[in-house]
Amino acid sequence: MKETFSKPLILAIDDAVIMLETIIAALGTDYKVYGMADPMKLEKVLQNLTPDLFLLDYNMPGRGGPELVPVIRSFEKHKDTPIIFVTSMRTFDHLSAAVALGACDFVAKPIKPDILREKVAKHI
Repeated sequence: MKETFSKPLILAIDDAVIMLETIIAALGTDYKVYGMADPMKLEKVLQNLTPDLFLLDYNMPGRGGPELVPVIRSFEKHKDTPIIFVTSMRTFDHLSAAVALGACDFVAKPIKPDILREKVAKHI
């Protein structure tokens, strides 16, 4: 009899659809990846999904990654869920702010699939 294990679920939020496609292509073999382009719908999505890890674009119109962290942490089940920022901003201030908000890591844009896979595997 064949055993089946469900793949960990990753919620990727990025306003650029091409970035979501890149993330799904890089991680889709090992993980279930749910891509979301509208960060304003996060609360509604989290009522129905329980991701094992979040990938958040740092800078999005309306609501960027830093504004999404408190929303994620407001759900009891996500108090300790790993959050990785995906960003083109690589200054020390941006990175230290991300960590201060509760992110466990960051991935620089343009995304290198092997680095993304390595960082996700480390935290999931």
